[in-house]
Amino acid sequence: MSVVENIAGTLLISIFLAAILYGVTTTQTFLYYQNYPKDRLLLKGLVALVWVFETLHTAFCIDFIYNYVITNFDNPEALNDIYWSGGITVVLGVLVAGVVHAYYIRRVWILSNHNIILTIFLALVALLRFAFGITTTTLTYRISHWTTFRERHLPLGGLSSAATVDLVVAGSLIYFLEHSRTGFDRSDSRINLLMVYTINTGLITSIVSVVIVVTYASLPSTLVFLGLVEIQSKLYANSFLASLNARSHILNHGPSHSEYSSGNSSRNRRIHNPPMPAQISILQETTHTVDEVPMDDFSSKPSKGNTLV
Repeated sequence: MSVVENIAGTLLISIFLAAILYGVTTTQTFLYYQNYPKDRLLLKGLVALVWVFETLHTAFCIDFIYNYVITNFDNPEALNDIYWSGGITVVLGVLVAGVVHAYYIRRVWILSNHNIILTIFLALVALLRFAFGITTTTLTYRISHWTTFRERHLPLGGLSSAATVDLVVAGSLIYFLEHSRTGFDRSDSRINLLMVYTINTGLITSIVSVVIVVTYASLPSTLVFLGLVEIQSKLYANSFLASLNARSHILNHGPSHSEYSSGNSSRNRRIHNPPMPAQISILQETTHTVDEVPMDDFSSKPSKGNTLV
């Protein structure tokens, strides 16, 4: 019974959770195409690709667990066998993670003002994680038993590199967003929202990556780590889609133009005594793009020191 619980039980619960997250992925995909019909064709194709990968991943996860709890019911010895669809779920998860990592690395590239060293480091670690993932998939077809598979430490390298990418990307995004503050309410409110979404999405995958490494190293008699790997694929997809679907909310967030106008008028009345000659306000407009989100930081508020009387 302990073997059944440690292997089939943990996998069954994990795949249940993964299936729920797949429903969230499908809903977010539908909302994306409904709300952003004018997005670039490349971005639309990327969303479609992630959804197809996740659909296939869910199907093979179901086939994977079906083999253990139904086909080999009352056959505990079969639980130690590596079923063929398990390797496919791993490679599909690696592909989804690769797409999302590329998207986040692009985000870091933009926010860091094209920091070449940081971007190259993240790209190399992401490629290393991809290589480890593909090699691990190959290993599942060369090794027939989970106990032998766990004796090889190759999966630990892929899991560790994934955790490294997630942690560095999340930390970099928070750092660069914090240093992008301008002192203007409109832009800073958007930066605050971006930081919240980064913490809620990027750090979740980071924490799960670390937990996978810990469970792999500390629970050698179970497949808890594999169940978390299946869930992690869904978290990557939902993180990616959530960041895209949040754009309209971020753009519409913050004080309105009229609020800035009334605030400026009150401030001008306090500073200058009437009557006043005609004044000309020079507005400096700077546009900063972050993942298709235009950050028109100064378009709604005159720059300090640029008012001519």
